[in-house]
Amino acid sequence: MTGGADNRLIRLALPGGIRVTASDDPASSVLTRFFAGYDRAFVLPDEREELDGFEACLALNASHRHAYGRTHSELVAIFEDEGGTLLGGANFLATAIDRGPALPPAAVALNYVYVEEAARGRGLLRLALAAVRQLARIALGLAPDGPTPAIFIEQNDPLRLTAEEYAADTAHSGTDQVDRLAIWARIGTRIVDFPYVQPALSAGQQPDDGLIYAAVDYPGDAVDAGLLHDHLESFFGISVRKGEAEAPGGVAATQLAALAARRAPVALFPMEPAIAWLRGGRPADGFDSFRTLAMAAAGGEA
Repeated sequence: MTGGADNRLIRLALPGGIRVTASDDPASSVLTRFFAGYDRAFVLPDEREELDGFEACLALNASHRHAYGRTHSELVAIFEDEGGTLLGGANFLATAIDRGPALPPAAVALNYVYVEEAARGRGLLRLALAAVRQLARIALGLAPDGPTPAIFIEQNDPLRLTAEEYAADTAHSGTDQVDRLAIWARIGTRIVDFPYVQPALSAGQQPDDGLIYAAVDYPGDAVDAGLLHDHLESFFGISVRKGEAEAPGGVAATQLAALAARRAPVALFPMEPAIAWLRGGRPADGFDSFRTLAMAAAGGEA
Protein backbone atom coordinates (compact mmCIF):
# COMPACT_ATOMS: atom_id res chain seq x y z
CA MET A 1 0.00 0.00 0.00
CA THR A 2 1.02 3.56 -0.58
CA GLY A 3 -0.61 6.53 1.08
CA GLY A 4 -0.67 10.30 0.95
CA ALA A 5 -2.79 13.20 2.19
CA ASP A 6 -4.00 16.04 -0.06
CA ASN A 7 -6.71 18.54 0.82
CA ARG A 8 -7.98 16.39 3.68
CA LEU A 9 -7.97 13.27 1.51
CA ILE A 10 -6.07 10.07 2.19
CA ARG A 11 -5.34 7.86 -0.79
CA LEU A 12 -4.15 4.25 -0.83
CA ALA A 13 -3.39 1.82 -3.64
CA LEU A 14 -4.45 -1.81 -3.07
CA PRO A 15 -3.49 -4.92 -5.01
CA GLY A 16 -5.37 -5.52 -8.23
CA GLY A 17 -5.51 -1.86 -9.18
CA ILE A 18 -8.03 -0.99 -6.46
CA ARG A 19 -7.92 2.66 -5.41
CA VAL A 20 -8.99 3.88 -1.98
CA THR A 21 -9.93 7.46 -1.21
CA ALA A 22 -10.89 8.55 2.30
CA SER A 23 -11.99 11.86 3.78
CA ASP A 24 -12.89 13.36 7.15
CA ASP A 25 -14.67 16.34 5.53
CA PRO A 26 -18.50 16.49 5.55
CA ALA A 27 -18.39 18.57 2.35
CA SER A 28 -16.21 16.08 0.46
CA SER A 29 -17.43 14.40 -2.71
CA VAL A 30 -16.14 11.16 -1.14
CA LEU A 31 -19.15 11.22 1.19
CA THR A 32 -21.54 11.68 -1.73
CA ARG A 33 -19.95 8.76 -3.58
CA PHE A 34 -19.91 6.58 -0.46
CA PHE A 35 -23.56 7.33 0.31
CA ALA A 36 -24.75 6.32 -3.15
CA GLY A 37 -23.58 2.75 -2.53
CA TYR A 38 -24.53 2.79 1.13
CA ASP A 39 -28.10 3.75 0.24
CA ARG A 40 -28.38 0.58 -1.84
CA ALA A 41 -26.92 -1.65 0.87
CA PHE A 42 -28.74 -0.75 4.12
CA VAL A 43 -32.49 -0.89 4.57
CA LEU A 44 -33.53 -1.61 8.19
CA PRO A 45 -34.85 1.66 9.71
CA ASP A 46 -33.00 1.62 13.05
CA GLU A 47 -29.64 0.67 11.50
CA ARG A 48 -29.74 3.32 8.76
CA GLU A 49 -27.93 6.62 8.92
CA GLU A 50 -29.17 9.33 6.59
CA LEU A 51 -26.82 11.65 4.71
CA ASP A 52 -27.20 14.45 7.25
CA GLY A 53 -26.22 12.01 9.98
CA PHE A 54 -22.94 11.22 8.23
CA GLU A 55 -22.35 14.93 7.72
CA ALA A 56 -22.90 15.56 11.43
CA CYS A 57 -20.44 12.81 12.41
CA LEU A 58 -17.74 14.08 10.06
CA ALA A 59 -18.27 17.64 11.29
CA LEU A 60 -17.27 16.45 14.77
CA ASN A 61 -13.70 16.02 13.50
CA ALA A 62 -13.40 19.76 14.11
CA SER A 63 -14.84 19.84 17.63
CA HIS A 64 -14.28 16.32 19.02
CA ARG A 65 -10.83 15.44 17.71
CA HIS A 66 -9.62 15.12 21.33
CA ALA A 67 -12.89 14.45 23.16
CA TYR A 68 -12.92 12.11 26.17
CA GLY A 69 -9.15 12.53 26.52
CA ARG A 70 -8.48 10.52 23.34
CA THR A 71 -7.71 11.31 19.71
CA HIS A 72 -10.39 10.51 17.11
CA SER A 73 -10.96 10.57 13.39
CA GLU A 74 -14.28 9.81 11.70
CA LEU A 75 -13.79 8.85 8.06
CA VAL A 76 -15.65 7.75 4.96
CA ALA A 77 -13.82 5.76 2.30
CA ILE A 78 -14.61 4.49 -1.16
CA PHE A 79 -13.02 1.65 -3.11
CA GLU A 80 -12.84 1.97 -6.90
CA ASP A 81 -11.25 0.12 -9.77
CA GLU A 82 -8.85 1.76 -12.21
CA GLY A 83 -11.76 2.93 -14.34
CA GLY A 84 -13.47 4.68 -11.42
CA THR A 85 -16.24 2.10 -10.91
CA LEU A 86 -17.40 2.01 -7.30
CA LEU A 87 -16.61 -1.35 -5.71
CA GLY A 88 -17.52 -0.64 -2.09
CA GLY A 89 -17.31 1.77 0.79
CA ALA A 90 -16.68 2.09 4.51
CA ASN A 91 -17.46 4.52 7.31
CA PHE A 92 -15.59 4.20 10.58
CA LEU A 93 -14.40 5.96 13.70
CA ALA A 94 -10.73 5.51 14.60
CA THR A 95 -9.79 6.14 18.24
CA ALA A 96 -6.31 6.16 19.76
CA ILE A 97 -6.48 4.30 23.08
CA ASP A 98 -3.51 4.03 25.43
CA ARG A 99 -4.13 1.09 27.75
CA GLY A 100 -0.55 -0.14 27.78
CA PRO A 101 1.86 -1.75 25.31
CA ALA A 102 0.22 -5.17 25.53
CA LEU A 103 -3.03 -3.89 23.98
CA PRO A 104 -3.85 -2.48 20.53
CA PRO A 105 -2.94 1.23 20.27
CA ALA A 106 -6.24 2.12 18.62
CA ALA A 107 -9.75 0.82 18.10
CA VAL A 108 -11.88 1.15 15.00
CA ALA A 109 -15.67 1.19 15.07
CA LEU A 110 -16.46 -0.09 11.60
CA ASN A 111 -19.84 1.60 11.43
CA TYR A 112 -20.69 0.53 7.89
CA VAL A 113 -18.95 -1.45 5.20
CA TYR A 114 -20.38 -2.70 1.94
CA VAL A 115 -19.26 -4.37 -1.26
CA GLU A 116 -21.26 -3.64 -4.40
CA GLU A 117 -23.07 -6.73 -5.67
CA ALA A 118 -21.12 -6.83 -8.94
CA ALA A 119 -17.81 -6.75 -7.02
CA ARG A 120 -18.50 -9.61 -4.60
CA GLY A 121 -16.52 -12.83 -4.59
CA ARG A 122 -13.17 -11.13 -5.27
CA GLY A 123 -11.82 -10.95 -1.73
CA LEU A 124 -12.51 -7.23 -1.47
CA LEU A 125 -13.65 -7.42 2.16
CA ARG A 126 -10.21 -8.56 3.35
CA LEU A 127 -8.54 -5.81 1.34
CA ALA A 128 -11.01 -3.25 2.70
CA LEU A 129 -10.27 -4.24 6.30
CA ALA A 130 -6.51 -3.96 5.70
CA ALA A 131 -7.11 -0.53 4.18
CA VAL A 132 -9.27 0.57 7.12
CA ARG A 133 -6.48 -0.33 9.54
CA GLN A 134 -3.94 1.60 7.50
CA LEU A 135 -6.26 4.60 7.13
CA ALA A 136 -6.80 4.58 10.90
CA ARG A 137 -3.04 4.66 11.52
CA ILE A 138 -2.59 7.57 9.11
CA ALA A 139 -5.54 9.58 10.43
CA LEU A 140 -4.42 9.16 14.05
CA GLY A 141 -0.74 9.83 13.35
CA LEU A 142 0.35 6.32 14.39
CA ALA A 143 3.35 4.51 12.98
CA PRO A 144 2.34 2.90 9.66
CA ASP A 145 4.18 -0.31 10.56
CA GLY A 146 3.12 -0.31 14.23
CA PRO A 147 0.75 -2.64 16.08
CA THR A 148 -2.57 -3.37 14.42
CA PRO A 149 -5.63 -1.37 15.51
CA ALA A 150 -8.52 -3.43 16.83
CA ILE A 151 -11.67 -3.49 14.69
CA PHE A 152 -15.17 -3.83 16.15
CA ILE A 153 -18.38 -4.17 14.18
CA GLU A 154 -22.12 -4.46 14.69
CA GLN A 155 -23.93 -7.21 12.81
CA ASN A 156 -27.57 -8.22 12.50
CA ASP A 157 -28.59 -10.87 15.02
CA PRO A 158 -30.67 -13.46 13.11
CA LEU A 159 -32.30 -14.60 16.36
CA ARG A 160 -33.51 -11.10 17.26
CA LEU A 161 -34.71 -9.86 13.90
CA THR A 162 -38.40 -10.19 13.21
CA ALA A 163 -39.35 -12.42 10.29
CA GLU A 164 -40.21 -9.29 8.31
CA GLU A 165 -36.86 -7.62 9.10
CA TYR A 166 -34.96 -10.81 8.28
CA ALA A 167 -36.69 -11.16 4.92
CA ALA A 168 -36.44 -7.47 4.01
CA ASP A 169 -32.72 -7.18 4.71
CA THR A 170 -31.91 -10.48 3.02
CA ALA A 171 -33.91 -9.56 -0.09
CA HIS A 172 -32.34 -6.10 -0.25
CA SER A 173 -28.74 -7.19 0.27
CA GLY A 174 -28.93 -10.47 -1.62
CA THR A 175 -27.22 -12.25 1.29
CA ASP A 176 -28.90 -14.42 3.92
CA GLN A 177 -28.31 -13.28 7.52
CA VAL A 178 -26.56 -16.50 8.59
CA ASP A 179 -24.52 -16.62 5.39
CA ARG A 180 -23.35 -13.07 6.13
CA LEU A 181 -22.17 -14.11 9.60
CA ALA A 182 -20.31 -17.02 7.99
CA ILE A 183 -18.46 -14.61 5.70
CA TRP A 184 -17.27 -12.61 8.71
CA ALA A 185 -16.43 -15.77 10.65
CA ARG A 186 -14.06 -16.82 7.87
CA ILE A 187 -11.97 -13.69 8.40
CA GLY A 188 -11.61 -14.25 12.14
CA THR A 189 -14.62 -12.37 13.53
CA ARG A 190 -15.78 -13.44 17.00
CA ILE A 191 -18.70 -12.48 19.23
CA VAL A 192 -18.03 -10.07 22.11
CA ASP A 193 -19.70 -11.54 25.21
CA PHE A 194 -21.42 -8.33 26.21
CA PRO A 195 -25.17 -7.52 26.15
CA TYR A 196 -24.80 -4.80 23.53
CA VAL A 197 -27.52 -2.34 22.54
CA GLN A 198 -26.93 0.42 20.01
CA PRO A 199 -28.29 3.77 21.25
CA ALA A 200 -30.71 5.52 18.91
CA LEU A 201 -28.98 7.09 15.91
CA SER A 202 -31.36 10.05 15.90
CA ALA A 203 -34.34 11.50 17.77
CA GLY A 204 -36.70 9.75 15.36
CA GLN A 205 -35.18 6.29 15.82
CA GLN A 206 -35.13 3.70 18.58
CA PRO A 207 -32.26 1.91 20.35
CA ASP A 208 -31.41 -1.27 18.46
CA ASP A 209 -31.13 -4.48 20.48
CA GLY A 210 -31.17 -6.66 17.38
CA LEU A 211 -27.43 -6.49 16.86
CA ILE A 212 -24.40 -8.61 17.66
CA TYR A 213 -21.21 -6.87 18.75
CA ALA A 214 -18.12 -8.52 17.34
CA ALA A 215 -14.34 -8.16 17.08
CA VAL A 216 -12.51 -8.79 13.81
CA ASP A 217 -9.32 -10.84 14.11
CA TYR A 218 -8.68 -9.58 17.64
CA PRO A 219 -5.48 -10.85 19.34
CA GLY A 220 -6.25 -13.18 22.25
CA ASP A 221 -9.43 -14.78 23.53
CA ALA A 222 -10.83 -11.75 25.37
CA VAL A 223 -11.01 -7.96 25.09
CA ASP A 224 -9.70 -5.78 27.90
CA ALA A 225 -12.75 -4.23 29.60
CA GLY A 226 -11.06 -0.82 29.81
CA LEU A 227 -10.24 -0.79 26.11
CA LEU A 228 -13.81 -1.80 25.24
CA HIS A 229 -15.15 0.93 27.54
CA ASP A 230 -12.99 3.63 25.95
CA HIS A 231 -13.83 2.46 22.46
CA LEU A 232 -17.59 2.38 23.09
CA GLU A 233 -17.55 5.72 24.93
CA SER A 234 -16.04 7.35 21.84
CA PHE A 235 -18.24 5.42 19.41
CA PHE A 236 -21.46 6.20 21.30
CA GLY A 237 -20.54 9.85 21.74
CA ILE A 238 -19.41 10.56 18.19
CA SER A 239 -20.71 8.06 15.63
CA VAL A 240 -24.02 7.36 17.38
CA ARG A 241 -24.95 10.39 19.52
CA LYS A 242 -23.12 12.87 17.25
CA GLY A 243 -21.88 14.91 20.18
CA GLU A 244 -25.28 15.18 21.88
CA ALA A 245 -25.45 14.35 25.60
CA GLU A 246 -27.56 11.37 26.60
CA ALA A 247 -30.20 11.52 29.31
CA PRO A 248 -29.02 10.04 32.64
CA GLY A 249 -29.52 6.30 32.83
CA GLY A 250 -29.70 5.98 29.05
CA VAL A 251 -28.71 2.99 26.93
CA ALA A 252 -25.12 4.19 26.41
CA ALA A 253 -24.53 5.22 30.03
CA THR A 254 -25.77 1.88 31.36
CA GLN A 255 -23.38 -0.12 29.19
CA LEU A 256 -20.42 2.15 29.92
CA ALA A 257 -21.05 1.95 33.67
CA ALA A 258 -21.05 -1.85 33.50
CA LEU A 259 -17.71 -1.86 31.69
CA ALA A 260 -16.19 0.77 34.00
CA ALA A 261 -17.00 -1.43 36.99
CA ARG A 262 -15.72 -4.58 35.35
CA ARG A 263 -12.27 -5.95 36.08
CA ALA A 264 -12.36 -9.20 34.12
CA PRO A 265 -11.77 -9.10 30.37
CA VAL A 266 -14.72 -9.65 28.04
CA ALA A 267 -14.64 -13.07 26.40
CA LEU A 268 -14.76 -13.64 22.65
CA PHE A 269 -16.67 -16.60 21.24
CA PRO A 270 -16.28 -18.15 17.78
CA MET A 271 -19.24 -17.91 15.42
CA GLU A 272 -18.80 -21.19 13.57
CA PRO A 273 -20.41 -23.60 16.10
CA ALA A 274 -23.51 -21.41 16.39
CA ILE A 275 -23.71 -21.02 12.60
CA ALA A 276 -23.50 -24.81 12.22
CA TRP A 277 -26.32 -25.16 14.79
CA LEU A 278 -28.59 -22.85 12.82
CA ARG A 279 -27.69 -24.34 9.45
CA GLY A 280 -28.37 -27.80 10.83
CA GLY A 281 -32.00 -26.85 11.32
CA ARG A 282 -31.90 -27.29 15.08
CA PRO A 283 -34.36 -25.16 17.07
CA ALA A 284 -32.91 -22.04 18.68
CA ASP A 285 -35.96 -21.29 20.81
CA GLY A 286 -33.98 -21.64 24.03
CA PHE A 287 -31.61 -18.80 23.13
CA ASP A 288 -32.57 -15.14 23.25
CA SER A 289 -29.71 -14.02 20.98
CA PHE A 290 -26.96 -15.28 18.72
CA ARG A 291 -24.53 -14.26 21.47
CA THR A 292 -26.03 -16.67 23.99
CA LEU A 293 -26.15 -19.41 21.37
CA ALA A 294 -22.48 -18.78 20.50
CA MET A 295 -21.54 -18.87 24.19
CA ALA A 296 -23.32 -22.18 24.71
CA ALA A 297 -21.95 -23.67 21.50
CA ALA A 298 -18.39 -22.70 22.41
CA GLY A 299 -18.82 -24.53 25.72
CA GLY A 300 -20.29 -27.58 24.08
CA GLU A 301 -23.74 -26.98 25.55
CA ALA A 302 -25.64 -26.22 22.34
